[in-house]
Amino acid sequence: MRKLKEILSFTFKNNFILIIIGIIISAMIGAVIVILLEPGTFKSIYSAVWWAVVTMTTVGYGDIVPKNIVTRVVSIFVIFAGISFISLFTATISSMFVARKIREGKGLEKINQFNHLIICGWNNSTENLIESILNIGKNYNFSKITLINDLPEDEINNIIYKFKDAKIKFIRGDYTKEIVLKRSNIKEAKAVMILPNETTQLTDSDEKTLFATLTIKSISSKIPVIVFLENNENRIHLKRANADEIFVKNEYSGFILASSVLMPGVPQTISQLTNTTIGTNLVRKDIPKNYIDKTFKELSEYFRKEEKAILIGVFNESEQIAFTELLSSDTSQLDAYIEKKLKLAGHSLGERNKMDINLNPDDEYVIKEKDIAILINKM
Repeated sequence: MRKLKEILSFTFKNNFILIIIGIIISAMIGAVIVILLEPGTFKSIYSAVWWAVVTMTTVGYGDIVPKNIVTRVVSIFVIFAGISFISLFTATISSMFVARKIREGKGLEKINQFNHLIICGWNNSTENLIESILNIGKNYNFSKITLINDLPEDEINNIIYKFKDAKIKFIRGDYTKEIVLKRSNIKEAKAVMILPNETTQLTDSDEKTLFATLTIKSISSKIPVIVFLENNENRIHLKRANADEIFVKNEYSGFILASSVLMPGVPQTISQLTNTTIGTNLVRKDIPKNYIDKTFKELSEYFRKEEKAILIGVFNESEQIAFTELLSSDTSQLDAYIEKKLKLAGHSLGERNKMDINLNPDDEYVIKEKDIAILINKM
């Protein structure tokens, strides 16, 4: 009985269902009346229902036509009922789509993107970051980005319009909360970037980044999380939270400034290699299968000859089990002793993936199966 009440309550609160019921009831009543009035014209309930539906939708094929005046009066009522209900039906569907579009524009609708990049937070460098992602993404057919922040609607609309050729979606809310992250379809994301939020106090920015990382990893530990910190001292906390990549604000600015004085030409070279507005110059590429087990020199000659590119190194990413997964959940002396010894040995307890980068190796270095090439494209 309670279930029936719930179904009836849902039905009477849902205008769409009520309109459908109204159309069905009107068609059935019209069909029953005309078959009673003109059994010779309407020879079966099927033909009567067919006539009622065709009449209500104002199609009027004319294959069945009422003959007497009473049946034609009934037909007029069926026509007007059809016009009313079909108009309501169309208006309801239109309003549903409009409401959804408005909610999406306000960042309140769930996103159905897959293999997309989620950017949490916003600051004055985020727009340049999006531009760089899209420029690099042209080479990989990638343009799906979801933004999670609290920017005003007009600013978000300007950003979406600026990058109108990309597939940019927006979620409004606090990205440290699981319910907000799930609206971005985070389990199907390619990766998540967490930026220092300009609306957050400087002292709280890294703390919010830490909370967001922990929340994301609790949803799915497999999602790559790239974080940007304000303070280098907080790096250790993000490592413990299993952040996959950690960058600190102005981490490389000291080297750039120093080299501009002591090694002129080096900063300009770095700038040209990383300037995505003039093309993607520093790239990664899969190594042809027939060059596995060959030397670095042979591979270098291949890329130089075939693609006019300079091979500067190789890297591979090996999956590793976190040592913390091997320890029990309690704090026994044995687990504490094992953890201490692993730390002393230089092992990262939370490390899941290790990126081995080999820049400018010896000519005789043998290319391995999982190696990926790092190239400088022709400029």
